[in-house]
Amino acid sequence: MKKDDKQGFGKLVSLREAKKIISNITKEVDDERVSLDKALHRVLSEDIVSDIDVPHFRKSAMDGFAVIASDTFGASNTNSKELKIIDKVIAGIVSKKKLKKGECIEITTGAAMPEGADAVLMVEYTEKEKDKLVFYKSVAPGDNVIKIGSDVKKGSLLLKRGTLLDPRLTGVLSSIGKKTILVKKIPRISVLSTGNEIISADKELEIGKIYDINSRTLIDSIKEMHCIPLDLGVVGDEEEVLKKKIIEGVEKSDLVIMSGGSSLGSEDLTKEVVQELGELLVHGIAVKPGKPVIIAKIKGKAFIGLPGYPTSALSNFHIMVKPVIHSMLGLKEEKNFVEAKLARKIASTIGRYEFLAVKLERSGEKDKEELIAVPVMKGSSAITTMSTADGFVEIDENTEVLNKRESVKVSLF
Repeated sequence: MKKDDKQGFGKLVSLREAKKIISNITKEVDDERVSLDKALHRVLSEDIVSDIDVPHFRKSAMDGFAVIASDTFGASNTNSKELKIIDKVIAGIVSKKKLKKGECIEITTGAAMPEGADAVLMVEYTEKEKDKLVFYKSVAPGDNVIKIGSDVKKGSLLLKRGTLLDPRLTGVLSSIGKKTILVKKIPRISVLSTGNEIISADKELEIGKIYDINSRTLIDSIKEMHCIPLDLGVVGDEEEVLKKKIIEGVEKSDLVIMSGGSSLGSEDLTKEVVQELGELLVHGIAVKPGKPVIIAKIKGKAFIGLPGYPTSALSNFHIMVKPVIHSMLGLKEEKNFVEAKLARKIASTIGRYEFLAVKLERSGEKDKEELIAVPVMKGSSAITTMSTADGFVEIDENTEVLNKRESVKVSLF
């Protein structure tokens, strides 16, 4: 293999085509059953149907007195009535007494309704005198009573397969007594940085060398998606070491992401190494920033080589790798975006998708305030391009110009 025999990028593929190629070589991860204490941030692999009612008993919605509603009819501020107090119950305790006409039972919020009672009289409208209750309000049957199944009905579909579980939803699962659930396994994603100029933070900084940025941003982006990153470290332009690391990543993980080593420099060996190890599917996509992207299939696993420039690497992660991870988990991609006005005119290139990092600012009076999207134009080599941005505007391949104050959708980081 001649290291100086470079042919340049082949035909650039569109972002849409690149995503399709990646989706064809990635598959959903397998399922596993886990206990509920390990369910947070996992993706359901089964529909959840409740096999109980929640609540499964009638209970009081207020502190007060369980009564037979008809005993209270006619009571008002000017016409008090009386009942005999025969018991007191609190949440978790069930009264053994059956209520009869002319009687009531003191009850706290959440306690089970006594047999015979059909309403709760709020404590605010009562006066207690030993075992006698004086009250000044009437209630109708069902007042201040939480019915069986009012929250969750037995047999109802609670959560669908493909749902990402957050604390609200694990609480729902707890409410129906779920002990274990079937979820997607957590994807393991290898991260590798390349380049003779890249050094780790424990090395002394020299002229011509730079600290490794991409490993940190990519690994933390993977963690943010609740996946397991495997840090393969930094590799210089050494063919055999690069091969070894890529093979390690393929064998230990579901997806391999590499940054750097995909441009046309004479020492960039990735293309040749990938062709030797597997099938090179894409070398260059019509995206700005981030043209030098490699997509390959190695031993049945997807390999994505991202550009070396920090902003290019991170932007390509957002537009290409995130959808891949969602697909592996069986999740639908949901973008969080806001509408804003563009602060300045932006010229784009027909036939090339552009990722425009923007900072959001507010403008105008409070009652007429609007969001302004201000382009962050520091270049793809600057990591602060992304750190100062709030999101990005996607400029599709068919757009040549975005005008000042044009409405745009800003996808939030």
